[in-house]
Amino acid sequence: MEKEKSSLYDKLPLELLAGFYFEINKNIEKGILSDAMYHEIRLMEQTALRRGISLVYLYDKGSRIIEAEKLLREPIMQH
Repeated sequence: MEKEKSSLYDKLPLELLAGFYFEINKNIEKGILSDAMYHEIRLMEQTALRRGISLVYLYDKGSRIIEAEKLLREPIMQH
């Protein structure tokens, strides 16, 4: 039985993996990134599945992480 190859994504914490997954998916949908990014998405999906994480959960967690990052970067309104 052949052992599956690991990727860089196997070493990432869940939050970083989820954020990358969400952002790359969004950019593919917008046509910003090339079809070659599908390979990266597949590697991330393989990592998630090896960890027992559903792809829906990974995408949802990524969207929440990215949204929280955007809120943290917004300038605070001064009165």
